[in-house]
Amino acid sequence: MHSRTTGTETPRTSGFGDMSALLTTETKLWRSFGVDLPLRLAAEILSFGSRRLQAQAEHVAALGRCGSPTETLKLQADFVMKTLTDYQREADTLSRDVVDVAVPGFGKAA
Repeated sequence: MHSRTTGTETPRTSGFGDMSALLTTETKLWRSFGVDLPLRLAAEILSFGSRRLQAQAEHVAALGRCGSPTETLKLQADFVMKTLTDYQREADTLSRDVVDVAVPGFGKAA
């Protein structure tokens, strides 16, 4: 490619800076968002799902041991509150996982 200002030949990568650095950066981004993050989120979601299924199984077993409607209602209310808390914590965990990949080192103590 011929330069208009100097009349000399300019490299094709002109305007892109160091092409190898660009490729390295893009490869790291692809690896982070295209591989690491999806696998990290999938592992976390599957782990959370297994914990929730275990809690559900234990809850159903506990319901079978209830001796009164009052005891059953209390057990149900406690289970619902614990479930809501667990889901809120899981949302926080997943959000942190995304931030950790998007902004490495963000929020970590030095």
